[in-house]
Amino acid sequence: MKKEIKEEYQILSLACKTARLLLENGSEVHRIEQISKKICEHYGYSCQCFASLTCVVITLENKEGEIFSLVERIENRNTNLNKITRISKLVEEISSHSYFSFKEELQDIQEEVTYSPLQVLLAHMIGAAFFVFLFQGNHREIFVSGLTGFCIAFTAFISQKIKLESLFVNLLQGMVCSSIPCLFYSLGWIQNVDISIISSLMIMVPGVAFINAIRDLFSGDLVTAQSRLLEVALIGMTLATGSGIALKFFYIS
Repeated sequence: MKKEIKEEYQILSLACKTARLLLENGSEVHRIEQISKKICEHYGYSCQCFASLTCVVITLENKEGEIFSLVERIENRNTNLNKITRISKLVEEISSHSYFSFKEELQDIQEEVTYSPLQVLLAHMIGAAFFVFLFQGNHREIFVSGLTGFCIAFTAFISQKIKLESLFVNLLQGMVCSSIPCLFYSLGWIQNVDISIISSLMIMVPGVAFINAIRDLFSGDLVTAQSRLLEVALIGMTLATGSGIALKFFYIS
């Protein structure tokens, strides 16, 4: 009997860990619930899963009708579509894995460092700079937007080191988005400050979170959809507030 219970908790823990990784990396709730059920059913157990932005609850029932439940608390969320793709592919191929090999693969995915800090800095620079083309800016505005993108990424790294709350990070990044273009504008180096500010803000737009909120809404996961939409609204508000503070400082003083 002890061996059976141990096996059931192992499967439950594996399903919860998979669900937590998916949620931490920006997956929609419908995918999380489907994958959790698929893992438990593969090992012969009936499963019910409930996921929200802050926790995952999975309940497992064995053949004797005994109920086992586990809750995983979600504290940090990010966006990493590569990890979501790898987990989905791993679960699709679950029949070719043993329990221990599946767990090892999952651990490798969790510990994977997709991009180095230098790559992240360069991506922010290039992303912000190339939005200037969309708004028909000139080469000086491209330089200013690229520099602003670099500073945004650097702010995120520092905030992560000191474990600053995400809303305060967004506030600081909003201030950075306006401060650097306004500084170059006050020096007379660029003529149109709006292009550089908007180009820098574009890389901060929570597009994946908004799309996931719509997908959750259409899937009937109303609680999560409302939470995601509120999160998107808060991110937008904090970015706008930070940007507004910087604009007021430069244009009033």
